[in-house]
Amino acid sequence: MFARGGRVKTLPPATDVPLEGYVEPFELDWLQAPVLTGVPLKMFLALAEGPMAGPLRRQLMRQNKLPQILEEVFIPEGPTYQPNLEGWAPEPPSGLAVLGGGQGKAPAAAQLAAEAAAVLAGPAGFGSPTDAASEPDGAGSASGGAAGRQVHQRHTVADFYRAYSSGRTTPSEVAERVIKAVVDSEAQDPPMRFFVAFEPERLRQQAAASTQRWAEGRPLSPLDGVPFAVKDCVDALPYPTTSGTAFMADWRTPTRSLAGVQALQDAGALLVGKTTLHEIGLGTTGLNTVTGTARNPHSPAHHTGGSSSGSAALLAAGICPIAVGTDGGGSIRIPAAACGVVGLKPTHDRVGTENAVPPIDQTVAVTGPMAGTVQDCALMYSLMANIGLSVGRPTPPPVTLPAPLPPVGSQPLAGKRAGVYWKWFDSAAPAVAASCRAAITLLEGAGLEVVPLELPELALLRAAHTCTISSEMKNNMDAALQDPPTRCKMNAESRISLIMAGGGFTAAHYVQAQKIRTRVEAHFRRAFERCDFILTPTLPCTAPPINPAALRGGASDLTTTAALMHYVLAPNFIGLPALSVPVGVVPSTHAKGAGSGKPAAAAGAAAEGEAGSSGADAQAGGAGKPGRSAPLLPVGLQLMAPCWHEGALLHAAAVLEAALAAAGKTMPKPAVWYEVLNGDQAAQ
Repeated sequence: MFARGGRVKTLPPATDVPLEGYVEPFELDWLQAPVLTGVPLKMFLALAEGPMAGPLRRQLMRQNKLPQILEEVFIPEGPTYQPNLEGWAPEPPSGLAVLGGGQGKAPAAAQLAAEAAAVLAGPAGFGSPTDAASEPDGAGSASGGAAGRQVHQRHTVADFYRAYSSGRTTPSEVAERVIKAVVDSEAQDPPMRFFVAFEPERLRQQAAASTQRWAEGRPLSPLDGVPFAVKDCVDALPYPTTSGTAFMADWRTPTRSLAGVQALQDAGALLVGKTTLHEIGLGTTGLNTVTGTARNPHSPAHHTGGSSSGSAALLAAGICPIAVGTDGGGSIRIPAAACGVVGLKPTHDRVGTENAVPPIDQTVAVTGPMAGTVQDCALMYSLMANIGLSVGRPTPPPVTLPAPLPPVGSQPLAGKRAGVYWKWFDSAAPAVAASCRAAITLLEGAGLEVVPLELPELALLRAAHTCTISSEMKNNMDAALQDPPTRCKMNAESRISLIMAGGGFTAAHYVQAQKIRTRVEAHFRRAFERCDFILTPTLPCTAPPINPAALRGGASDLTTTAALMHYVLAPNFIGLPALSVPVGVVPSTHAKGAGSGKPAAAAGAAAEGEAGSSGADAQAGGAGKPGRSAPLLPVGLQLMAPCWHEGALLHAAAVLEAALAAAGKTMPKPAVWYEVLNGDQAAQ
């Protein structure tokens, strides 16, 4: 399939690559790198920042086939320097409703929120009781499921709306419970570290104004009084933006909130604070020795995934029903999957970030919604989309939302197809793959047709995305690296990654990566000619365990960083929308002694004997239960779609969520969970 001349491989045009049976120029192997903490980490950092950096970097890069792909492959296509958002097929209208009439000036945020809530709720009306979680005395759990176990139900935006409408509670009372929950989360051992910035008095002031509006019968929208949080690499006034560093807040002063954040505030939502993240988003575990490391509510001994770590964790813990994240290499979807919540990476340029996000990795990163449920994710998305857009980029099509689902037992996905590259799919840990296969079976029961397909050149995709995001981060952080006092404020992990990865790529490498972007786009366009969605596990493994030594002095673990990105890179690189939906829990796929440099999914394969449950047979709150060799941790299924098809993604995700609930496979209550809507506050 490709010509060889010495070490050089000449690839055929992407349009000539066969749909099946392509002989890959490079196989997608697990990335290999040393796992370093303590003294070895300090010694490696000294080498990386010294005269030996070049040879050491070259050796590590060649070990992982980066120079071979970026230097020794001839690619006939030209470069594409931004995701190409033109020419994608229109979104099929089945099961969708167009928001705002589809044209004309966008309505004000409060009006938009009310319209979106009405679309999502249907004739029954927003906040109509539909399940046990809606009952006034619900504490977030209800009995149900095939085995009659206790099924955890997260509080939704509709639950808050119902509680305020009935007078059962007020935004001020909720704010006090949120404040207590955050204080308690910091006081527990270990502290949960959800927030970088949290000011109780600001929250009380917002809540008092919302309480007054509800008392006077004039709430701004169904979101009035609903708490939300924002990842601290997104501007949200009046807070500074640190991007998880000790220096970014001194570099730039936010002058406005992100347009999507402002829309949420204009609709009456309560900004609780700014959430923790991996420093500058340069990592996928959530480890941060500068601002603190968020912990996974399902098992505080495990990471949340990153880099939107705090946002995902506080959703799982029940502190907020909605939160804002960003995603340059899976940073919404990875923690959403690891913490068992919903995360939407929108189409590139669907959610505007003009002058409201520090420039770090512009051509691959987006801002998007995270939530406890698909409906709340859709509601939040409706307010964030198509505003704050950059001049000169394509105009997005109108926002669509999923219409209310028909009764259980119907086939709302009839006529839809999903493609699965089973070889890639099954490279996940067996328990993870099994849980995701069970979810696909439920989608098939809802009418979805699943077809096998192949996605070529995934190794090239990973190399090109690595080069692109590392080069862009290195460029934007060069000033920090060149200034010794600022450089010393950075995590050792960030310094090593920027120097060893970003510093090892040349301009020629970057151009080669953008040629690969052109090919990847072509491969996925051809795949979407055969299907509406592409399905994969979101992660190849469960959330990785926290290494105590890493909390004390940091860690460099590029093996785990890359493994967590195994399935998520294409949407970032070519601009596709993608969504992670929780589909169950399984025992931790990480063998004892994880962190030895063995790839995460390979560690999961070694733990195959601990095969898990898709949720129906899992004990609620199963993290750390006696008699179990490993805590129960969430699994997510990723759905990808063509550019601008967010409505179709949300519709399919809502169908899956409903099917999981009908089968008694809702997520168990996390080990750490706070009751903020009802009066009996408790951390479980």
